Amino acid sequence: MPPDPPRIPRGAERLLDFFGTVVRVRCTPTDATDLDFFFGPHRAEPGAPPRYRVELHAGEHGFLRSLLAKDDAPKSFRLSSEPGGELIEERRFTRWSSVPSPLPPFRAMSEDVAVVQATVLEREGCCLAFHGDPHSGKTSLGLALLARGWALASDQLLVVERATGAARPYLTPTGVRGRTLAAMREGSLAGLEQRRSFCTVSGEVVLARPESLGAVVPVGRRLGPVRLVAVRRSPAAEPTLTADGPAPRVWPVGARSWLTGELAADRAQSLLTLPAEGGEQAGADLVEGYFGA
Repeated sequence: MPPDPPRIPRGAERLLDFFGTVVRVRCTPTDATDLDFFFGPHRAEPGAPPRYRVELHAGEHGFLRSLLAKDDAPKSFRLSSEPGGELIEERRFTRWSSVPSPLPPFRAMSEDVAVVQATVLEREGCCLAFHGDPHSGKTSLGLALLARGWALASDQLLVVERATGAARPYLTPTGVRGRTLAAMREGSLAGLEQRRSFCTVSGEVVLARPESLGAVVPVGRRLGPVRLVAVRRSPAAEPTLTADGPAPRVWPVGARSWLTGELAADRAQSLLTLPAEGGEQAGADLVEGYFGA
């Protein structure tokens, strides 16, 4: 088991509202600043009663910065209920790997929401969720649509209320990498507050707040119906968009009831194939033509 992280005094607190669930976070001032960057739009109203409490522990550089650096510093978190303080989960680790995220505490919220790794955008009542393997072009396609007047609901996850089938905005930073990063570094990213990380596949990743890159969907809105678009890369020369795309991986496993009855009846699942590199603008043309948005 990893060693306990040094107990740096926790002198800060944040209240975050994730899809109607309020979480109290106790952390260091450094982590509080980073929480504002990562979850700023999800700050709860002062005095909102929390349902859960999360306590973050790491070294002097902070829990979140240690995660971004992917270092081997000992880290830990405690997830408890509020107001009673009953312990739900406690983890000690060095690398993130398969450790479930405490923010949002999705494992504790599994009866309330279902999630899919996806980039989600909306315009004029049309809500699209682009899902697929890592590095398939979801973010770069989303940025292309963002520049055309679409509003971003999430660059990471499609979050769906299991009771209603409505999608909820999840406004965490957008991760820009590869060719897209090279094109944006001296342009729209210049001068913005950023965080940096590194991916062994795509290299440097720059994180920027999505509202600084374009329009975003307010976190309090409920979106629907949702149209699912699988995105994949292929050596094909030209992008194509066809019906009957594959279904996404949904967490928790079995939480698929929202896929029937709440999604758009027509064109609910589609497949967008992009070339091995690039193709985002042509892909955006196909998306706008196909969905009429």
